[in-house]
Amino acid sequence: MTRQQVSTEIRRQILHEAGYRCGNPICRMVLAINIHHLHPVSKEGGNTLDNLIAMCPNCHTLHHQGVVSNESLRTWKTLLMSLNHAFDRRSVDILLTLRKIPKITLRGEGMLEIAGLISSDLVKWQQAHTDVFEIMLSQKGTAFVEAWTSGKLKEAVSAAGEAFGYESKKTGT
Repeated sequence: MTRQQVSTEIRRQILHEAGYRCGNPICRMVLAINIHHLHPVSKEGGNTLDNLIAMCPNCHTLHHQGVVSNESLRTWKTLLMSLNHAFDRRSVDILLTLRKIPKITLRGEGMLEIAGLISSDLVKWQQAHTDVFEIMLSQKGTAFVEAWTSGKLKEAVSAAGEAFGYESKKTGT
């Protein structure tokens, strides 16, 4: 198959999907300028939205050097697609931040901005003062973020469960 240039519209959609950042969830490179084919053009992979992922030059190089596996790329792509349907980029950033900063303090109006994370049980909260709340990853949120950042699709989907429209089995914990 002859390599065709990725159209401007598809490129825009791919960059939008990743929030104009690298598709690697633990890379915080602000501007992802490489578009990578999950299924290579040489093996009939096309320039379709589902076959492309935004990557920073560093992560792209690490993938081609064999450090970042194809499985991880596919996991990141699947989760980017799921996250874009479930949460806005700010919510995703909050999940990743709570991985590094275990507790964040918010005022009441801030709680409304993370309502989707609370209702999906990815974030839990406790009231610190009258209008001050502390938020942290729930057990489900921790399991999801750890699986996602490790590139473990089945574990991430299982942890997130109904937040992404998948059925999940209750473990009783």
